[in-house]
Amino acid sequence: MNELPLFEDGAGTRAEDPLALTGPAPRVDLSALALLLAPPAMLGEFVPASPWRGLVRVPTPLPSLYPASLPRTFTAAVSRLARGSNAIGVLVSGGLDSLAVLIHALKVADGRRVVALTTDLTDDSGRSAVDVVCGLLQELNLAAELVVLDPQRDRAEPRWAPSGPRLDALPEVNAAAAQRAADAGVQILLSGDGADELLGVPRFATSEVARRHGWPAAGLYVRDVASSGPGLPGEITSLAANLLPRRARARTYWAANWPDWADPVGPAVLAEPYRQHATDWAKQWVDAQVQAHVEAGRNWAAADAHDALFPREAIPAAGVLPEASPFLTEEFLQAALALPLGDRYHPQLPSAYLRCKAQVVRLLPRDALDALPRHKQYFTHALANQAGSVTTAPLSVEAGLIDPAALAAEQDPAVLLVVAAIERWLAGALKHGVLVG
Repeated sequence: MNELPLFEDGAGTRAEDPLALTGPAPRVDLSALALLLAPPAMLGEFVPASPWRGLVRVPTPLPSLYPASLPRTFTAAVSRLARGSNAIGVLVSGGLDSLAVLIHALKVADGRRVVALTTDLTDDSGRSAVDVVCGLLQELNLAAELVVLDPQRDRAEPRWAPSGPRLDALPEVNAAAAQRAADAGVQILLSGDGADELLGVPRFATSEVARRHGWPAAGLYVRDVASSGPGLPGEITSLAANLLPRRARARTYWAANWPDWADPVGPAVLAEPYRQHATDWAKQWVDAQVQAHVEAGRNWAAADAHDALFPREAIPAAGVLPEASPFLTEEFLQAALALPLGDRYHPQLPSAYLRCKAQVVRLLPRDALDALPRHKQYFTHALANQAGSVTTAPLSVEAGLIDPAALAAEQDPAVLLVVAAIERWLAGALKHGVLVG
């Protein structure tokens, strides 16, 4: 199941439920909630601190490395997660990651029902996710039941979690999906969360790809990632940076890969003193990340691969069903992280998208290749529409956390979605009788 964080009180007592540690009068820490809007946390989608006064979040240790066959480990992870469930639900989007989960769920079902749930979103190219999913089900002859959700009509209130605000982009739709799955008799809801971050080929991996596949393949890799991040200049600079001392290498990596975070500033929607607090924390966090890369001796590719996955945040279940991603199980993390970075790319696959997702393609049947999508779907317009509905945050404003004038003028979907998450969580906290501030 989704691995939720542990909390610790001043006496060293730990619990998954923070309300078990707060005593009879728990108080929300607004300074901690403000950090959700600091640029690294907001764009990295992680919760930096405990939302409760007097408690800290226990850092999750990095997984150990354990080389193993990824396909076998993935099948075993899906089987373990689905153990004891009479019906298996899978959230599918039309992408490779959720398709891999669905195929392996069908593989281990052993006569049990498998229900695929998809939301009728339109991607940035104008294509319906439902059309893509239906096409894959038909072309690959996947015997799963299909449930389609309308993102405008199918909405529900997600379960409140004391661990902190939910950071998923469409929480009401996800809650509705969980409810529809439960109504269909599903007992576990699986997703492809974490696959991009864990298995996607990192930037700056030219030498790693060359070492694994040869320099012609490295040239193809450079062309494939040329439109991403620093592109060709970044790839060239990363090769030269290997000659630099550790600290200079880590500093130049951060400046090239995360220029917007080199001097992070809290967004204007945060009222003072919370905006300054978020800014100060963000600068300290960046310094700590750079120092961690220095101590680990990472080159630019290894640093980017690390930063893509960590900090890793588990989103609480949206409804009554347990939720999990086989990509984020301990056994699969150990096997995936043991792979050389050059193995995440394969030059013989037919599109840049597939070449950069080579290890996910490996999880699929060989005869499925012709049916696989050649390009990644993006849903930025759909998320912008969701963010556009965020116009007020009365609880956050009343608590002095959010500046109402700045919120009214805010246009950034990332900021607005986090404000909505904080507001929803505060409403749930008040219903549970806790004190804010």
